[in-house]
Amino acid sequence: MEIVNAFAVFWILFNGYTLYKVLISNSEEEREDIHDELVDMCRTMTPSAVGKTMITLFLAVMVLDIIGFYFTYTYAYNLDEHFYTRILLFLAFILVFFIDQVLSFRQTMKIAAALQIPNIRDDVLKRFMRMTEHDMDFINTISAVAKFVAALQLVLYTILTKV
Repeated sequence: MEIVNAFAVFWILFNGYTLYKVLISNSEEEREDIHDELVDMCRTMTPSAVGKTMITLFLAVMVLDIIGFYFTYTYAYNLDEHFYTRILLFLAFILVFFIDQVLSFRQTMKIAAALQIPNIRDDVLKRFMRMTEHDMDFINTISAVAKFVAALQLVLYTILTKV
């Protein structure tokens, strides 16, 4: 049970930071910083290695969230009282998470493919990133809130109910 408690604390901190970054990342300066970091990474590594790293990090965060949702279902939603309401809320969280992951994976694959184009111009990459990110703002915000609420419920039902 200590592992679940430690994971709950880690997951709520991770999702709190993610929610914070999603809420402030709508600024153009933040998008410019991400672009500059990608360009700097492409100078030190091959573009295919940058694309593979992006995909690996995406999959690692997705596995972390899936484990978190599993623990949340097991320890927070598997109680007898208000069972159907909890399950509907949990299914809504999973649906938003799934839609966000599919769209984010598609965006990650497009950016990774764009990085592999030989001699891609800097302004073309910047325009492409700006075009794909603006479409994702709403669903990313909703997904970050859903993951944070699920992490909060995991903390409430695992750590605080034992105190």
